[in-house]
Amino acid sequence: MKKLLALFLACLMVLSLVACGTEPAEKPADDGAANAPVETKAPDAPATPDAPATPDAPATPDAEPIVIHYWSMWSENETQAGVIKDAIARFETANPGYKVEVNWAGREVQDIMRTSVEAGTVIDVIESSGIPDRMGEEFCMNITEYVEATTLDEIITEGMAAYVKRLASDGESWYYIPSQPFVGAVFYNKAIFAEAGIDKLPATWDEFMDCCQKIVDAGYAPMTIDDAYLPLLYTAYLGEMLGVDGITELMSTTGTDLWNDPAVLQMAKDYEEMNAKGYFTEGTGSFVFPTAQNTEFALGTTAMYYNGSWLPNEVASIAGEDFQWGCMFFPGPDGAKEPYTTYMTGVQYYAVPTTAANPEAAVKLIEELTSVETQTDLVEKCQCLPVIGGIPLPENLADCSKIMEEATNAVSWAYAKVIDSDIQGIVNASFAKLLSGDITAEEFVAEVQAQLG
Repeated sequence: MKKLLALFLACLMVLSLVACGTEPAEKPADDGAANAPVETKAPDAPATPDAPATPDAPATPDAEPIVIHYWSMWSENETQAGVIKDAIARFETANPGYKVEVNWAGREVQDIMRTSVEAGTVIDVIESSGIPDRMGEEFCMNITEYVEATTLDEIITEGMAAYVKRLASDGESWYYIPSQPFVGAVFYNKAIFAEAGIDKLPATWDEFMDCCQKIVDAGYAPMTIDDAYLPLLYTAYLGEMLGVDGITELMSTTGTDLWNDPAVLQMAKDYEEMNAKGYFTEGTGSFVFPTAQNTEFALGTTAMYYNGSWLPNEVASIAGEDFQWGCMFFPGPDGAKEPYTTYMTGVQYYAVPTTAANPEAAVKLIEELTSVETQTDLVEKCQCLPVIGGIPLPENLADCSKIMEEATNAVSWAYAKVIDSDIQGIVNASFAKLLSGDITAEEFVAEVQAQLG
């Protein structure tokens, strides 16, 4: 009996243990189930497991970063390069899947970019002022779809956007992104103008000559120019007389009858008169850049110098913080057909070459280079004009902004759509002699006609 009782109790214990080790299927999970590993899937994950989450992005966090090849028009020791490096650092921090490798090619980039693309060199972003002319749509991608996917289409000012879109064959596509626009006009020393009693900027040639005489009477030279910028004086004058098409024909076509146009002789005579009256710094016509810029103008002995809005930055260490910067329109010659309220302009360009391996990423990098932070740095550190609005300009560039606001017309650099370098060299040589007083106005015209007629 005792044996039967013991056997019965043992069976009850076994049944009890089995019951304690079994959970019903429908029992809800307890709080510890939250720590159990579960399979997750991103809501927008691609259908195929090996497709990247975003275009061109590395497939896994451990993958090697994708390299964006950027060819810059700046040398690595220039101030602009420092701003660009900071922008790249921000881009790489925000986009850890990318690494930017920069070729600091300097200004020579415009001489090698086309042949490099023709040779198949991978370049994702290229920067130069000569891209539309030397690369064009044959070697640059239409990046409209990528631009419209960024903020670029919204933040670039309407004027700048229209300016670069006009360069496209259809007049509306993004092949080029503007950077660092400039104003080409007459820069002047406000302190000298004030000392000379000039309280109204000249609009006509006669008013300009009166200003020059007042400057001479105050003990200063009115104007100077370096060899690098000689064309600006004669194209600014003739541009207002003949217009963009006329200047383009003069500077790109041999045998044109335009060199017989009375406007050419009038221009030469007016500059001959300026030289005769001592309105040019002694030595003008023979100055090799940057002699006149860095000495006569920046040191405050000459009042005016035709140049671009990069000038204040280039001579900042020479002119000093107290230099009173002014910028004005070139005065209208007698009989001018174009308004004197015209300034020369242009931009540097970003483009994505046809050999780019990562065009979408390239445009994202350009977006950072065009951001408020980068544009502000370019204004404050490099004295550059921004391509986006809402950024205050320093005092030495304030008049450039005023010029842009008051202008009724803006034209390409040196008024011309195209300039033949050989023709420019011939005209420059004779014009330098005219400014130096070595030849007369009539001799200037005859020399040019003999070589180009």
